[in-house]
Amino acid sequence: MGKVIPFSEIESYLASIEKSDAYKGAILDTNVLISASYDARDSHSEVVDVWDLLLQKNYRLFATVNTRSEYLEFQRRLTLTERLLDMVDEFSTVKPPKTAKAKIQTLKGSLRTSVAADPDKDEIFNESQLKKIKKEFSAGPHSGKTGWLEICNSVLGSKIELEDQALVDRGVEYISPNDHSQKQLFDESLGWPGAISICEKTGTAFSDSMILNALKASKLFFTVSLDFDIGYAALGDPNMKDVVVPDRLFKEYRHYHFPN
Repeated sequence: MGKVIPFSEIESYLASIEKSDAYKGAILDTNVLISASYDARDSHSEVVDVWDLLLQKNYRLFATVNTRSEYLEFQRRLTLTERLLDMVDEFSTVKPPKTAKAKIQTLKGSLRTSVAADPDKDEIFNESQLKKIKKEFSAGPHSGKTGWLEICNSVLGSKIELEDQALVDRGVEYISPNDHSQKQLFDESLGWPGAISICEKTGTAFSDSMILNALKASKLFFTVSLDFDIGYAALGDPNMKDVVVPDRLFKEYRHYHFPN
């Protein structure tokens, strides 16, 4: 069974596994990637501290293809949200269609109500909300109003590529058994059966199951996560490796009576 390690004990944990000649590397989940880049999140500072510690100790930091996709998807929604909210500001020089402006203002109110009810939620439009707003725009300029394609070009042009490169610049590699330079990282094949098995044990979402499957198949000892379910899956699987989590999450697992 894997162990869950609180952030406050990571230095002693690293010291203990390094004595066993553990491979110096870790997998980061999507929320770790996001929190490190998004300082509006409460977890930003503690995540950056853990990230910097691992780099200082010469650990390789990995993300799966899925977490890369989820991270870039977050950046897309964040960028569009910020631009759309700016457009309905009274000082904005952008002229959206009246119906688009009304839809943005309505959904802005819904968004703030939702965040007030759940402080852990990001104040960012979800995909359904973005699609509703997009439908109120013409694709190109029309009747003196800004078109959707112009908005995308002005705010997304090169933005996602830059965000992707920023992860690489911060030491993140994309783990893959198909990368010849990473073949030495894996003890087992990395495929769907392993992820399905993890999902079936604790009902873990496939995005999380694939992170844990990559961990199990590799020589790496642990993943760093802000996701309750990843720690839960580690504690519920006798063959799982370790998960490093914030202290607040670590305390939550005490209430679930996992078998020894």
